[in-house]
Amino acid sequence: MENDSISSSSSESKLPLIVGIVGFALGAAGLVLALKAKSGADKASADVANISGTVAELSGQITAKANTSDVAALSGDLAQFKADSKTSFETLQASIEKVGNAKSKASTTGSKAAVAGNGEHIIAKGDLLGTIAKTYGTTVKSLLDLNPGINPNNLKLGSKIKTK
Repeated sequence: MENDSISSSSSESKLPLIVGIVGFALGAAGLVLALKAKSGADKASADVANISGTVAELSGQITAKANTSDVAALSGDLAQFKADSKTSFETLQASIEKVGNAKSKASTTGSKAAVAGNGEHIIAKGDLLGTIAKTYGTTVKSLLDLNPGINPNNLKLGSKIKTK
């Protein structure tokens, strides 16, 4: 029994030593990491200082090379461009409103889009007499005979032609 108490007391006395060694190792690792972080921060601060100096130097060079009369002329040109743009925009907007009003007025005055009846075709963009004839199963000559007043080289968009 005596051996049991000796061995248990010696293992209990080793626990604080092990905890102390682990604590020391963790503290040393933390110190190493802190020193590395401080070194990185110092390097970053030095880089920022160098960049700030370079920016200040370039700014000074630009200021020294910029002619105040050139800057004033460019400023005047910019102001004139803005005024011209505003005038052009207002003119364009007024034109758009006129077109909208004219369109609205035309729709209220009863003008209607042409509607093709049986045996008729409304000329659309890209229509040719040959394609129209093919669509209706007839010939260009038949279409010309049915519509003596049309010019096959100048078909009017929206006009009606007879197909039968």
